[in-house]
Amino acid sequence: MKFNVFSLIMLVLVVFSTQSFAANVDKWNYESITGDLKPTPGCKDKAKAEKQASSGYRFKKYTTILCQTKGYGWGLEEVTDKGELVCNECEGDYEGTEKYRCYVKNVTAKCRQVAR
Repeated sequence: MKFNVFSLIMLVLVVFSTQSFAANVDKWNYESITGDLKPTPGCKDKAKAEKQASSGYRFKKYTTILCQTKGYGWGLEEVTDKGELVCNECEGDYEGTEKYRCYVKNVTAKCRQVAR
């Protein structure tokens, strides 16, 4: 019984000590990366497609993914240049209906990783 309690306490200490290490690190590697974000899904009205591509949750999500393309452990610190918004008219079934897909081109993000 005492062995089980002791092993449980040791397990808890090991698990939480590794996570607290990452929170208390003050040495980071910084790097800037420039790239294009994915276009909006589907075809939408121009105003809606522009808003979805250039702001909000979707913009933050894909700038974070842009940093993660550098490799394991890289995360987004800040967006230094929001880039240029590009909208293309949809083709195929949507031809002639003025529906668009937009994406942001040349976004520059400052990425960081815990120094090794």
